[in-house]
Amino acid sequence: MTARQDRAETINSILRNGGVALHYHRAEDAGKAAEAINLDYDLAVVFSDENPDLLPAVIDARDRGQSKLTVISCRESIDPDQLSADIIAGAADLVAPSQRQRLFRVFQRELRAARLGRALREAVGTAASYREQLKTFMAGSADAIAHVQEGVVLDANPAWTQLFGRDDMTTLLGTPIMDLFATESHASLKGALVACTQGRWPTDPLRCTGVDINNSQLSLELNLEQAQFEGEPCVRISIAPTTRDDGPLLKELREAVNRDPATGLFTRKYLIERLEDALAQPLKGGLRGLAIIRPDAFGNVVETVGSRASELVIQGMADILKDHVQPSDVYGRFGGTLFAVLLPRGNTRDMQAWSESFCRKVGAKLFELSDKSLSVTCTVGLATIDESEPSLDLVISQAMEACQDGRSRGGDQVAVSSANQATTEIEDNDRLWVPRIKQALIDQRFRLAPQPIASLAGSAEGIYDVLVRMIDEQGDDILPGQFMPAAERNQLVKNIDRWVLGATVGWCRDQSVNRAFVRLSQPTVTDDTLVRWLLEQVEGAGIGPDRLVLQVPEIVADRHLKATRDMAEELRSLGFGFAIEHFGVGSRPMQVLNHVPMEFLKIDGSLMQGMAREPHLQAKLGGLVSDAREKGIATIAERVEDANTMAVLWQLGVEYIQGYQVQEPEVVLAEDPPAT
Repeated sequence: MTARQDRAETINSILRNGGVALHYHRAEDAGKAAEAINLDYDLAVVFSDENPDLLPAVIDARDRGQSKLTVISCRESIDPDQLSADIIAGAADLVAPSQRQRLFRVFQRELRAARLGRALREAVGTAASYREQLKTFMAGSADAIAHVQEGVVLDANPAWTQLFGRDDMTTLLGTPIMDLFATESHASLKGALVACTQGRWPTDPLRCTGVDINNSQLSLELNLEQAQFEGEPCVRISIAPTTRDDGPLLKELREAVNRDPATGLFTRKYLIERLEDALAQPLKGGLRGLAIIRPDAFGNVVETVGSRASELVIQGMADILKDHVQPSDVYGRFGGTLFAVLLPRGNTRDMQAWSESFCRKVGAKLFELSDKSLSVTCTVGLATIDESEPSLDLVISQAMEACQDGRSRGGDQVAVSSANQATTEIEDNDRLWVPRIKQALIDQRFRLAPQPIASLAGSAEGIYDVLVRMIDEQGDDILPGQFMPAAERNQLVKNIDRWVLGATVGWCRDQSVNRAFVRLSQPTVTDDTLVRWLLEQVEGAGIGPDRLVLQVPEIVADRHLKATRDMAEELRSLGFGFAIEHFGVGSRPMQVLNHVPMEFLKIDGSLMQGMAREPHLQAKLGGLVSDAREKGIATIAERVEDANTMAVLWQLGVEYIQGYQVQEPEVVLAEDPPAT
């Protein structure tokens, strides 16, 4: 409406070239535009940048005439703020002739919706309700959409029923949503539904395994949002279809080159490129390791079922691998029967936990090959990466050697490279790091790196786990995993603990920090002078002791149970908080839980690896949470890295989470730290 003829013709050309035939009428001014609204048109395009008053006038005329006309705003360019303003004004969307593809998709969508709406209105007349309009929209959507209330399906569109292989919507109404998903996805989906109902679900998609009418599994990404159905609150679940981009042939060719045709995984050549790219990026936290995976006694499989049928075993292992990895992992078929996975994790325990879980999955699968049924085991070789000098060739060699070593010892196990533990390397490492740590202490080249701890109940803010970074001679951050082992072996860690505690006190004084968790090493736990020194620090800073929570690893607490208990009792009597971290992986967890008075229990991050898929891990964690709750102890899950795990934790009743799903640590300066 009210546009130069060339602009109108441009839009008409874009639509006709896309196969959308239409008839249009051009209104030269606001008056003629208002008259045209009463004519039998589906869409109105308002060239808003020619006249800023035109869009509100058209919207007002449409609303006063109770027209069903859809209004689209058109400008030379799309600004996010302008898009929001136009939609608030009443436009269905904002397009620009320069963005031809988007313009076409918007018109295609709105024309289809408008014509479906017209058909509905002609069928049901003026009695059409909001619900019927919503159904029309859903029916025209390519996304599979369902509305769920208290775990029951209230409504679903044709795309949803088609996705799950149902004849029509009526077969789904009133059924539990869990009936459409595999058992291993129930915990995460339940937790996500609860969180979304409470308005605390993030925008992250939830990865679940659906089950259609034929019991075929569907790998799905669910988007959850709060909605209403017939005036009642519910959760809207949408599943976007798999779409192609503007160059489908080019994409298919690229995928064919880079993926193994049998397994769909990256080929060896492309995998190595991806691994090199990943290692070129600095690590934000934790460790990285490479896992080499190989089935055991595969020659026997070939002899039993033949080479063609045995390839199905490799395909089956690839399918398990696809479901087992995290979004940040880089993985592929390394050649023959080998797979390789780059694992960015918190520590070596996390890598081992992931690998052990994968081995269990493979061992539990029964392969139906020809007329025979058989099971296989596999061995995983692990090698951690030296972040100071990441060498892909070296880590591949170490992981391969570890895998071969595990196979020579019978297979069906996770073998860690001996090179990572070599004494000579430790000695060389200490000779490098000890003088650097001492000089950094003298130069005050340490910094705090707080990581937020989030409440799953949404009731607490300003809670942080305090990590530490050492600053090298060039001003770059050095992660604790690089310098702390040398500090612990050479009696320097107590000095670092004192620096972190003093700097944290100053940070709490200057910032809006409600509670700061600070870890204590074994030498500090057995230091009789610590508590008095720490009390002097908080009193001098004028802050309450309750703003500090001292945390001790479970393994340290177990080995020094009396010293830990005595320290915890003294700290808590003075108003400090106390926590046990990395809980659940020691040999005697209940002994620590029963004898050490604590306010918080931090569950080890290795238990989060595969949590969303492993019922036995869910059962173990649920037991820990229950035991802690009976004692009035709050639980915190460490290293939560994906939305699915967070959803399970919600379901199990964990109160707090920390990890990259919440936020990465951020380095802060600590001014004037006290002398150690």
